Amino acid sequence: MDIITLVFDSRPDYLANAPEDASLLTAPLGTASVLEQLLNTAEDAGSKDFFVLPDFAPNESYERHLQELSGGQVKLIDARSWNALIESHELSDVLLIVDPRYWPIEGYDIKGAMKESHNVRWAVHAVSVGGGSQSTQEIVQCDDDGQVRRIGRYYNQVTWTQIDAIAFSLVPLASVEGISSRSLASLRSTLASRSALSRDWPLEGGVIDLSEDQGLLLLNEQFALDAADMDVSDGRFRIHHGVVTSSDTTVHPSAKLVGPVVIQPGVRVEENATILGPAVVGRNARVCRDALVAQSVLSEKTTVQRDWPARQAVAFGKWQKPSNGAPSSDTERSFDPVKRRLLRLGMDDAGIREANAKRAIYPILKLILDVTIAGISLVLLSPLLAIVAIAVKLDSDGPVFFGHGREGMDGKVFHCLKFRTMGKDAHQRQRELYSANNVDGPQFKLHNDPRVTRVGAWLRATNIDELPQLINVFLGQMSLVGPRPSPFRENQICVPWRRARLSVRPGITGLWQICRDQRSEGDFHQWIAYDIMYVRHLSFWLDVKIILATVLTLGGLWNVPHSWLVSDHHARSDAPELSDPQIA
Repeated sequence: MDIITLVFDSRPDYLANAPEDASLLTAPLGTASVLEQLLNTAEDAGSKDFFVLPDFAPNESYERHLQELSGGQVKLIDARSWNALIESHELSDVLLIVDPRYWPIEGYDIKGAMKESHNVRWAVHAVSVGGGSQSTQEIVQCDDDGQVRRIGRYYNQVTWTQIDAIAFSLVPLASVEGISSRSLASLRSTLASRSALSRDWPLEGGVIDLSEDQGLLLLNEQFALDAADMDVSDGRFRIHHGVVTSSDTTVHPSAKLVGPVVIQPGVRVEENATILGPAVVGRNARVCRDALVAQSVLSEKTTVQRDWPARQAVAFGKWQKPSNGAPSSDTERSFDPVKRRLLRLGMDDAGIREANAKRAIYPILKLILDVTIAGISLVLLSPLLAIVAIAVKLDSDGPVFFGHGREGMDGKVFHCLKFRTMGKDAHQRQRELYSANNVDGPQFKLHNDPRVTRVGAWLRATNIDELPQLINVFLGQMSLVGPRPSPFRENQICVPWRRARLSVRPGITGLWQICRDQRSEGDFHQWIAYDIMYVRHLSFWLDVKIILATVLTLGGLWNVPHSWLVSDHHARSDAPELSDPQIA
């Protein structure tokens, strides 16, 4: 069985003024081009035949450009020669079709897709669901009078299952005989209409859309950061302070380069030129004297002059100020910093490493401490846990533990353990008791809940029912300190809050548990405010103070002013008043 690779090529709108031989495949990507990166990926998967199918009319210069980049490995085809490609191979072979407009954030895992299809016994489509890791769709339902009756929020990879893009497909050659397609979406539909065996394989993390210049900038930033960290052993590139340069690059001593920056072969950087990373400069490009390149991608043979700097741009050809002196839509663009998640706005390599270290060290240390403390606590508390377990079992019918699905870090669902405090039919009785709910927001709580058992009432009053959550902490699903673990239903009420609180592991105790002072009125807004405050000020000393306050207040039996834990200055600058409903 051979693997034949077919790559679609295109010319996105941001290449409208690019040279005729330019396309998405010829665009720079880290230390190489998009085409070269894809060829390396396909070769790693065992492919030896490479074809390119453009969605535009190619010319000789374009074809020559592809051959130069690939070392003569690729063959150019059109839709009419699709069947000829199939006829020239065995029906037992496999066709790997790649659409580079949709680049997997976690990288191409061709071998993983092959395992998913049991070595391609059927077609597998690597799909992105919903367009991004934080995508949300909101649907409002109204009654005949126009009154809002229900708001449903659908979260990517949780309840939103619409396919946004297909990055690549692995298809048995026998399945595509007689099919000619320039779109993976139409190919997928055609295979389905033929009742061909196929499977969708969701991509972890989604895709980066390279049909937008923002996407190419974002992906090149990721590659530039990876290149600055790589171990160069082949002699083609050298690394110095986050700047990756090839052996035949000319950089004037007076030029200033602030990493992460990748300089491809043949580039010339002249006197007093400045390149601020993240940036990638393509083959044979020229950064003229006193010119500025900031967080940009320069394609092959691009020239940047001092009178028209390249700022947060994808530059092709001769990059200069228009003759009329007015900014053009091709050279001046606005960017959404939320979408460009990796951009550090020119921070040097040392600064990036320091910032990443600060963000990474404490969560790792916190996990180690959590698991260690939880393990020791479970051993020390085992006699008490055994006594409570016996009491729960003797008091009422049902299991000793109650495990409910809660969303943990990154929305991963786990079973949050507690000692059972209610009768075994509690969940079924909840709907008939909703009218007596004593709290606001999506929570449900009754002051005198008839479902609570005799032992359960005592366990709740002393918070001993929470002790089995030490098992969740020991398994790495929870932390000793963090936001309150909550189910998906409760997390739908506020999208930004959901994103913040699910960025860390939920905790047995936290700011809300010990600082809340509106229990009788229902304190959903305080819950949101304290969770966001904790995420913003995550630190070792804050966790220590919360644990001490939890012990001193016997699990939050009385509240502690939040100013004792987080300074008033920070609290005021970070969030609205804690009782202000607008925080939601």
